[in-house]
Amino acid sequence: MGDGASFRIPSGKQIKSVIFRHQKGSQKENSEYEDLLEKSNIVGAIHREKEEKEIIEILLKEPAGENGVPPVVAITGIAGIGKTTLACLVCENDKVKDRFGSPIWLNAAGKTFDDLASIAGPARNPSLLVLDDLRAEISKSKVSELRKHGVSVGAGAIIVTTRRTWQSFDDKAMHVLPLKGLDEEQSWSLFTSLGSSNKHKEEIKEILHNCLEVPPLATKLVSKFLESRAGTLEKDKLSKWLQFCLQPLAVQLVAYLSLFPDDYLIHADRLIHLWIAEGFVPPEKSCRQVFDDFVDSGIFQDVKREEDGDGVVKSCRDMQELACFVAKKKKDEFISTGVEEEPLLRASFDMRLADSVSKLELFLKEEKRAKDLKTILFHGMVESPLVLGNQERMNEYTCDKVLSTCKALCVLDLQHLGMNMVPSSIGKLKGLTYLDLSHNNTEKLPNSITKLSQLKTLKLSQCHLLKELPKDLKDLTKLTHLHIDGCVNIQSMPRGINKLTSLQTLSHFVVGKNEPMACEELRNLNELRGHLEIMYPERLKFQGSSSEWMNKKEHLRRLTFRLDQHDKGNEQDQKKALQALEPHTNLTELHVVGYKGNEFPSWIPSLDCLVKLSLYNCSTPEPLPWLDKLPSLEVLELRRMHSLRFVAEKCDDSVHPFFPSLKKLTLWDCPKLQSWWRNNNNTDGKSRNSIIFSCISSLQIHYCPNLTRMPLYPTLDEILELVDSSVEPMRDTIYYGESKMGFKEAKVVPFSKLKCMFIASIQKSPPELWLVNFTSLEKLHIRDCSQLEALPSGFKHLRSLQSLTIETCPVLDLDQSPDEWEGLEKLNCLIIKEIPKLKSLPMGLEKVKSLREIRLHDCAGLTSLPEAIGNLTSLVRLEICQCEHLASLPEGIKELICLNILIIKDCPLLMPRCQPDTGNDWPKIAHVKNIVVKQTSQRLWAGKLRM
Repeated sequence: MGDGASFRIPSGKQIKSVIFRHQKGSQKENSEYEDLLEKSNIVGAIHREKEEKEIIEILLKEPAGENGVPPVVAITGIAGIGKTTLACLVCENDKVKDRFGSPIWLNAAGKTFDDLASIAGPARNPSLLVLDDLRAEISKSKVSELRKHGVSVGAGAIIVTTRRTWQSFDDKAMHVLPLKGLDEEQSWSLFTSLGSSNKHKEEIKEILHNCLEVPPLATKLVSKFLESRAGTLEKDKLSKWLQFCLQPLAVQLVAYLSLFPDDYLIHADRLIHLWIAEGFVPPEKSCRQVFDDFVDSGIFQDVKREEDGDGVVKSCRDMQELACFVAKKKKDEFISTGVEEEPLLRASFDMRLADSVSKLELFLKEEKRAKDLKTILFHGMVESPLVLGNQERMNEYTCDKVLSTCKALCVLDLQHLGMNMVPSSIGKLKGLTYLDLSHNNTEKLPNSITKLSQLKTLKLSQCHLLKELPKDLKDLTKLTHLHIDGCVNIQSMPRGINKLTSLQTLSHFVVGKNEPMACEELRNLNELRGHLEIMYPERLKFQGSSSEWMNKKEHLRRLTFRLDQHDKGNEQDQKKALQALEPHTNLTELHVVGYKGNEFPSWIPSLDCLVKLSLYNCSTPEPLPWLDKLPSLEVLELRRMHSLRFVAEKCDDSVHPFFPSLKKLTLWDCPKLQSWWRNNNNTDGKSRNSIIFSCISSLQIHYCPNLTRMPLYPTLDEILELVDSSVEPMRDTIYYGESKMGFKEAKVVPFSKLKCMFIASIQKSPPELWLVNFTSLEKLHIRDCSQLEALPSGFKHLRSLQSLTIETCPVLDLDQSPDEWEGLEKLNCLIIKEIPKLKSLPMGLEKVKSLREIRLHDCAGLTSLPEAIGNLTSLVRLEICQCEHLASLPEGIKELICLNILIIKDCPLLMPRCQPDTGNDWPKIAHVKNIVVKQTSQRLWAGKLRM
């Protein structure tokens, strides 16, 4: 209970007394205490025999101690160390029960000493009073007060479990017992006693060998996690997971996850910001790194990463069962975990549910349950916020009731609730340090927000209708994090924001049309870190040295300049502003949007730490000669550079290595781009260029049809995308690998390590047998290739291919290459869309025994499926949509014993034949567990889903 775990608050009349007492010899069943014993799991106190014996010896002395003073035993230690479990073990000792009977047990988290006075009626002496998880400040006078209240309820001895460090105060009847974690042998004994699977025991034993003072709850967490994964955990992740979860911090953070609903999409930034607000992660640790450790450990599911950049985790789902186990809670309960300085009671409400508002209102009526709460999280429609629209899940009246009732709040999360108004009563929450109003529909905030003198974090992200920030924002002198990204209607910043010198996060800084001196507001904000986006910097009027504006912001890592693309004739203002806003050389990311000047700032080549550079919708026609002077550059994006003809001035093969750190290159919508170099002195038709990107992994070229010469990319190993662009650079790379001076000699074959390729709208065919080298390719997508008549030569060499999608190729005849399918020994997913010449499944496909999924969409020429489909014995899913001329299913479909899902949509001839019991083809498919037959265009249900 108290070990960083749960505090279940009784409901109704029980709230008046959370103490459960049994007098000596009483036969009355103590159900609450029995429930506690079951949750605590006495086996967790294994190897606590010494401490148990010591406490029992103290308790079995005269119950009143010397001079009528009851002895006090304080069991201290970190969350999860086993304090509550040890107390239970002592209470269940036969000698202790003979002396005291069952204990008077108080769940003390969040309680003060005054609360003890509410204990009604003395018990028969002697009794044992247990205060579990006491968080209140302790002094010598408080100990005296504790004894006084203990005596009033007939306590002959007192046990306290607490995370705080206690002293004895020269008190002979005061005993402090600090608990430490278990050693290797003890942890291993506990782990084996929990009955865990034998699958990973040897690895766990080896890791425990290097672990000292492991909290028992952490060992239980390991056991429960392995049980929940049922042996699916990858061996290479096991060590990292164990080393992580055997830390007290991990136990606390996993318990916190129980505040999120089951299967809820958790946005990484939200969780990290809450951790910061709760004070969970020590200042010396990076919250993002701790979160990444969570991800690497495997405790999160359905992990989604950003598609661009460094693949940072964007969202995930937690293992709710595991989180609730660690928190020792059931659904809709409260948990008490957190920092040691003060009690933190937390509640959460799933506002996606139809009865959520009524549940909330019922909760608020029991004011005593709500008045001590420090954190409330409201979970709205995160996954489909647009569905929320006008559905206001939290109206002004209900929100005002929350604010008026829960007066002790420190953390309040109201995001994604469709709120139109924020009550002015928000200003009464004097202790509020964290307020999240993101993704709501409010147009204006009450100025009373500026009375929140303790507020450190204010999140307003994606409040699209918000027109302005409170004018007295400067009064929030402790404000550290201000998130206003996505607040597109904010036209300027409130005056005096420069007084917020503690600001570390300022996602956007908007320069108003009538605020030319806004640069003065930016001058003193030198503690900014993370990402800053400056909107309309060309409106600024600068005086003095440029180092005064941005160069002193040494903690800033990401910077975006978003210029006004609709203001004509301001090219010189843009150029002057960017030149003046020179950042510190610690900058790692730079994004420039809408720049119309003919040359970029001269300070860019000096950014030695720059890892990512993105230029978007910039109209400069001139080359960017400084790109290869950025030694740390890993990601380069040139998007919508409509005037750009050349990237660099000349081809200089003396520079070696060329772009030594570049891993990802994106060229997107640069229609005039002809060549990487203006001077192609080393790239004529006969003497092809020999400049290569030495460590590139990902290359995306979209809508650059005239780009025929660029550095080669033989080491590409992750992604290659060519969309409406020339294949000449790819041809050059292949030819380069075949040359004597090329990579064959170095035993590196171009594209031999590439994992994923997307080819669309290319006008010329790649070279003959171009796929021969793609032996590591796992995913291939071919689309909109109007001249592709047959499968590319060398197709059968794709022995690692797992997923193949072919769509919108009007002249493609898949029957021309029956032998090419034979080599696809790992192919498990085939998607064919809008291939009009497809009459049946491709000839030779029946040899691909690994296929688990086939999807056929909008193939007008499809009239039948072959009997040989029965050879695809691994097929699990078959999907047929908009195939209007397919008239029946083959008998061979009966042989597909693994087929679990059959979906038939918008196939007018086939659908009547697949009706349950009456359709002619029903006997062929009756064995399939899940069948969907549907006419989506008319929204008519014509089938059956059997689960």
